[in-house]
Amino acid sequence: MKKLIVFITALLIILPVGVLFYKSQVLKLSLVPQMVDDVWNFHMTVRPKGDVNSFAFPIPKAGPGQKVTDEKIRSREFEVFVDSNSDSILATWSSKQLMKGRISYSARIDLKAISYKNIPKDYAVTYPKGLEKYLKVPKLLDEDEEAIKLLETAILEGSEDKTTLIRKIYYYVEEEIQRNTDIKTIHETLNTGKGSPLIKAKLFNIMARRKGIPSRIVVMVRMPELKKIKEGAKLRFTFANEVFLANKWIPIDTNRGYFGERPDNFMLIHRNYEEVEKLISKKKVSYSIQAERARINRYNKAEFKKEVIKTDSIFSKISLYRLPLPLQTMFTTILLIPLGTLFLSFARNIIGIPTFGIFTPILLTLFFKETSFGFGMLFFFVVIVIGIGERYILDKFYLLAVPRLSIILTLIIMLMLGYSFYSVEMASISQKHLAFFPIVIVTTLIERLSIELAEEGVLNTLKTLLGTLVIVLLVYTMFFAPVLEMFMFTNPELLLVVIGLQILIGKYKGYRISEFIRFRDLVRQKKKMESLPHDLP
Repeated sequence: MKKLIVFITALLIILPVGVLFYKSQVLKLSLVPQMVDDVWNFHMTVRPKGDVNSFAFPIPKAGPGQKVTDEKIRSREFEVFVDSNSDSILATWSSKQLMKGRISYSARIDLKAISYKNIPKDYAVTYPKGLEKYLKVPKLLDEDEEAIKLLETAILEGSEDKTTLIRKIYYYVEEEIQRNTDIKTIHETLNTGKGSPLIKAKLFNIMARRKGIPSRIVVMVRMPELKKIKEGAKLRFTFANEVFLANKWIPIDTNRGYFGERPDNFMLIHRNYEEVEKLISKKKVSYSIQAERARINRYNKAEFKKEVIKTDSIFSKISLYRLPLPLQTMFTTILLIPLGTLFLSFARNIIGIPTFGIFTPILLTLFFKETSFGFGMLFFFVVIVIGIGERYILDKFYLLAVPRLSIILTLIIMLMLGYSFYSVEMASISQKHLAFFPIVIVTTLIERLSIELAEEGVLNTLKTLLGTLVIVLLVYTMFFAPVLEMFMFTNPELLLVVIGLQILIGKYKGYRISEFIRFRDLVRQKKKMESLPHDLP
């Protein structure tokens, strides 16, 4: 029988470990999804210059690779009108009096990289009416016009499709025009081969439009690198292009060498520089832009799901990532419960930490997780006070068990009424499972506390209470370890390892660590007696 138990336990542990090895080494899967941290807290302050009673300024708009949430516009006694067209957003502030205050805009920006690797050839001749403004070529000096014609003759053949034309224009501006922030006109750029980021974007824009390809200059903010973020560091506008190819706007950046892609650290403020050129001029307004990483780390489940499906293995068919999102959220927590029970088994049977009941600490941990740690602890101690109070009060009535429990249940419901009113006032407190966890868990906890007080006394009850609280705190910490949470969700076969370890703990019949400490004087006395000669009378 012992051999069979050893075989089953070894199989339960070795089999999941082998599966993990197969996933990582053969299927080349990650053991957890990759972490992404692409959410930014964006803040912009604008102050108009001169005596004005209205002015406009661009603010971010959601679009491909960019999600805008939690927008807040703060201004003193100024009316604001937000104009959202198909491309961008302009906010206009107005006042009956001269505007002397400042306006602040803040939002949470979720950025994702955009990439178009295989752009098909485009032979379009006509475009929708809304794109006509992106085909107008700005008026140039005669000598600049001649210089660009010579340039086109040198780098373009004239018979290429529009995708190929754009690539050639991009390569020329990106490679041949050196970056120089002091050069700020097309005329100087054509004569010197140097130009500022804005002028390089303008030159690309002109050459694309001359070939009948819709093009526009986009206004962006480059988010700071994580290692280079300084407290209060201010950001500036930067510029790039977008061209309309194959019925979509393709990002082009001749300053940083991106064709058909935009990294996840660039945020679009406005998609047509020509409309806001004067509005963002330092002559008209003074502005300050700041951005910092939001303290949100999350796992890229969507990309990991694609990675699993590509393997076309049995694991792709039974992956939990195929479940609907509500079920994924539920199982993310549920799969940690066996780990909590494993820790509880080790604490009770190996260490010897006393607790109220077998699974009460785990259920209390779930209650803390559903509400909040601070409020959960407060609720826990209120319950303890109620338990001690009802023991001394109800014992005088000599009630039977069922009426006694009914009174406790009524007290808990009254406590939950107070909790409900408090949670309405405090939006950060969760109201989920209001009628489930407290009633089921806390009622039994109070009754068990009452029995413990009657049978074991106050001192032993407090020891058991302390042990329960220690287990709850440790398991709660484990439940809020994102890596462990995602590791179990990604590899649910590890539940077999939990079963194997539970068998090993369950077969342990030796002394607990707490018993060695408790009876250490007897152990010393026994060793002393064993050290004496056996032939003494």
